[in-house]
Amino acid sequence: MLYQRSELNDIKITDVRWKACEDKNALFLSSMDPERVLAGFKRTCKIKTEAKLYGGWENSLIAGHGTGHYFSALGMRIESLRGCGSSSELEESIAKANAIVTGLKECQEKLGNGFLSAATVQDEDNPYIQFDVLEGKAEGEQWVPWYALHKVLQGIMDLWTYGGIDGACGTALALADWVCDRVLSWDKETRKKVLSIEYGGMNDSLYQLYILTGNKRYLSAAEVFDEPELYEELLSFKNRMRGVHANATIPKILGYLTGAKAFDKAGIKEEFQPRITTAEKFWDAVIRNQTYATGGIGDMEHFFADGLLDGSRTQCNAESCCCYNMMKLSQLLFELTGKPKYLDYIERTLWNAKLGSVGPDGGYTYFNPMATGYYRLYSPSEPSANPFWCCVGTALEDFASIAGKICYRKDPDLYITQWISSDIRFGEQVYQLRADYGKGRLTITCRQGDDAGIPDVKLRIPRWIKNRDSILPDSEDFLCAVFSPDGTFELDFEMQLKIAGLPDEPSAIGFMYGPFVLCVPLGNDKWGINENAGIEVVAPAWKVVFDASVKCSINYGRTQRAVLDREYLTLPEGVTLQAFSGDLEKYLAKDNDRFLLTGLKDFRGSDISLPLIPYYQAGNERYGIYWYIRSNQDLA
Repeated sequence: MLYQRSELNDIKITDVRWKACEDKNALFLSSMDPERVLAGFKRTCKIKTEAKLYGGWENSLIAGHGTGHYFSALGMRIESLRGCGSSSELEESIAKANAIVTGLKECQEKLGNGFLSAATVQDEDNPYIQFDVLEGKAEGEQWVPWYALHKVLQGIMDLWTYGGIDGACGTALALADWVCDRVLSWDKETRKKVLSIEYGGMNDSLYQLYILTGNKRYLSAAEVFDEPELYEELLSFKNRMRGVHANATIPKILGYLTGAKAFDKAGIKEEFQPRITTAEKFWDAVIRNQTYATGGIGDMEHFFADGLLDGSRTQCNAESCCCYNMMKLSQLLFELTGKPKYLDYIERTLWNAKLGSVGPDGGYTYFNPMATGYYRLYSPSEPSANPFWCCVGTALEDFASIAGKICYRKDPDLYITQWISSDIRFGEQVYQLRADYGKGRLTITCRQGDDAGIPDVKLRIPRWIKNRDSILPDSEDFLCAVFSPDGTFELDFEMQLKIAGLPDEPSAIGFMYGPFVLCVPLGNDKWGINENAGIEVVAPAWKVVFDASVKCSINYGRTQRAVLDREYLTLPEGVTLQAFSGDLEKYLAKDNDRFLLTGLKDFRGSDISLPLIPYYQAGNERYGIYWYIRSNQDLA
C-alpha cells in the first residue's frame, strides 16, 4: 500500500454542511432498535421475539441487506466517537452493537453452523432455500441471496474491525466458514448459475478476511467469486457495458482489486499488478463513458451505451449506490497507485452527488435525475417509516465514514486530500484544516505536541484552482505546507468557472465553479406526483421547465426521455459555443453564493436572467444542470 487512510477517530469534521449530514445520519443510526434489527434473523432460526420487523426491503426476500449496512455504519460511528464524540452516544452505540452481536451469535448457535439470514421465511425447515433455489436444488422464490449475505458478513466484519466489538470476530468467521463450506463444493455449472445473479462484494469480504486472518480457505473462496473473463469482456468491446447492471458490476471489480492485496500477502506476486490494471481500465471506462458532472452513473441502475450521457438523461439517473461503490473503488486505487485522478472523482462525487443525497429534513435519495426539470426524492428520515432501499443502506455507511476520505498517511507524512474543514489528529499534533470557499482561503493551524519528529504535511492542490500555476508546478499534485513560527499555513486560491459537457451532444452543457456543479432552481410545480420505478421505489412523473411540462412514464429497465423547448438557450449574434466557453465570466456574474446567467436568449428570443446555485443546495426543488446552448448559426 502506497497510502494508508487515517482512522476515523483521528478526524473531527467541522464543515457545517458535512457536519449537518453526519448529524442527521447519526440520528438515524441512534433511532435503530436492536431488537427490531434482530427480529428477522431470529425468525429464520425459530427464536421467539415480540419485536416488529422493519418495513420495505427489510421485510422481504432481501431482508438483512439494510441491517448489514447498518452494522457497518454503526461500527464506523463507534470508531469516530472514540476519538472526538459524545461519551454517552459512544456508550449507547457500543451497547447496541454488543446486543446485536450477542443476538446474532444466539441465532448461529441455534442453527449450529454459523449461517445467518433475515429474509422472509418460505420453508420453516429450510433456512437456506433461496440459496438452494439459485443452485437449482429446490423450488421457490429467490431475489439476490448472496448480495444480502454479503452485506451481513461485511457488516459484522466492520463491527469487529471498526467498532472493536467483542464477539464480532467469532460471529463473522463462523458465517464466513459457512460460506466456504458452500462455495468450495460448487462444480463449474453451479458456480455459473450462482454468479449470474447479483452477489454484491462477496469476493471483497472474503479477501479482507484472508488479509486479517491468513486463513487460506477464505482466499480460495474469494477467488470463486472472481470473474476475470467477464471483466475482460466488458473492457474489450465497444458498448459491451450497455444494459449491464452498474451496481452489481462495480463491487465485482472492487473485490477483484482487493484480491491484489490478498495475493500479495500470500506471496503470489503475479496476481498483484494484473488486478490493478483491470480495475484501472474499468474505472477509466466508467468515468469516460458513463459518468455525469456530479459523479453520478447510469440510468435506471444500468450502464448505457458508451458515451450516451445526454441521450440517457431521465428522472432515473445516478443511483446513489453506484457512487458509494465507485468512491470505494477510487479510494483503493489511490491507496495502491497514488494517482490523484481517483481523488478528483471522490471530490466531485462528495460535493455534488453525496452532499445533495441527504434531504433537508433527513432521508436519502435513490435516483438523482440528470434530466432538466426533475427533483430528488428522499426516503423518510425515521427508520420505522423507511423502505430500506439499498441506497439507504449505502448512505448510512457513506455519512458514517466521511472522515476516512479527508487524509492519508504515507510514512512519515500526512497527506490532506479533500478540502473539508476538520480537526486532524496525526501523531502528537492536531491540525485544524479550514477551507473557506467563499473567501478563497485555506488555512491549516498546527497545535503541536512533542516537537520531535514533526512530519511534513502535504496538501493536494485540485485542478479546479484558477491560480494553480502560481501555487504548484503543473507536474505536481501535492504542496508541502510551510508553517509560520506561530504554526499557521495559509493559501489563497481562486475557483475556476468552467463548462461541464456531454460527449454525445456538444451543445448540452452545465456549469461548474470549483468543485461545485451549478444548477438552475426550477420551483416545485406538480410536486409529489410520482411513478413506480422499482420495488417500493418511485421517481418524479412530471418534467417541468419554467411554464412547460410533460409526463414521462417509467418501466423498470426502460425510461422515457423528453426534451422541452424551454431547455434551449441561444447565444448572442456571432458568438460561438467555443467563444462562450472561453469567456464565461462575461455571462455568469457571481452574486454572493449564487451566479446569474445573462446575455443569452430563451426559445422565444427574450433575454434571460437565470440564477444558478450549487446543485447540493437544490433540496426540495426541481432543478436543471444541463442546458442546450445554440449559436445563431445553428438556427439559420
